[in-house]
Amino acid sequence: MQRFFGQPPPATIILVIINGLIFAYGMISQTQHGIITRYGFIPNELFHSNGQFLQDGLLRLFTSMFIHANIAHIAFNLFALIYMGGVAERSLGVPRFIVVYLLAGIGGGLLHGIVASYLLTEGDVILIGASGAISGVLGVSAALGDVRGYYWLAIQVLYVFIGSFASLSIAFMAHVGGFLTGLLLTKAMVTLERRSRGWRSAGYSA
Repeated sequence: MQRFFGQPPPATIILVIINGLIFAYGMISQTQHGIITRYGFIPNELFHSNGQFLQDGLLRLFTSMFIHANIAHIAFNLFALIYMGGVAERSLGVPRFIVVYLLAGIGGGLLHGIVASYLLTEGDVILIGASGAISGVLGVSAALGDVRGYYWLAIQVLYVFIGSFASLSIAFMAHVGGFLTGLLLTKAMVTLERRSRGWRSAGYSA
């Protein structure tokens, strides 16, 4: 895939700014709790409702990935995005990077929601954060052969182990779902691109 080394990664920068501005607005206006309550993802609204609640569940699945609980939450996520986002974006190109980022966030939220609603009976607990989407970025890196993406999985296992003793609220399945979404989407894109190149070199058009 085409790389654009030497150029700032615009999509990564914009995503960092958007997440930062939303968090700053909530803190400055003292409406952070209201934003979380209104736009955080509630799994049961998606999986055990219909009509307006179903629509709200789908909307919240998207909006939740741009909301963070506190400074530590957003700092950790944006550090990971800055650290790995540029590499993934330059590898995929801006349009595909954005698609993978958003679908990874949705995929992570869905996997978390399924587990929370059907296995853990925690479907009314609000999910927020860009962790699923950013995990998808790490999945991109893993799919492209960067072992740092796989190191992330080991770190997540460690977090869950620590969290079980420290009573930390970590949406582990959202991380895993995002990572797998990014990994599989990138592998599919690479495969399709290779096939397209093969067709063109053989004199076919697609």
